Amino acid sequence: MTVTVKDKTPLTIPDEVRRRAGLKPGDKVEFKPFRGGITVLTKRRAPGSAERLTQEEAKKLRHAMKQAREGKTTPWSQVKHELGL
Repeated sequence: MTVTVKDKTPLTIPDEVRRRAGLKPGDKVEFKPFRGGITVLTKRRAPGSAERLTQEEAKKLRHAMKQAREGKTTPWSQVKHELGL
């Protein structure tokens, strides 16, 4: 999709692009110059903001919580020791 850059006018992201990228009101995007073009990166909202988890993220969180309840965790001090930190 192509949009026109105008002087002193915000850039508009087309609806189809926003949907496919999963952008929602309040999300932030970062523009970075890259090899004569521009890369647009989505920025995650800060923890504690009113964001919702995706279905995949929620599934991973439920799995991690189940492992923690079952005692299938390793203390951070042991992990650091095993990594030689």
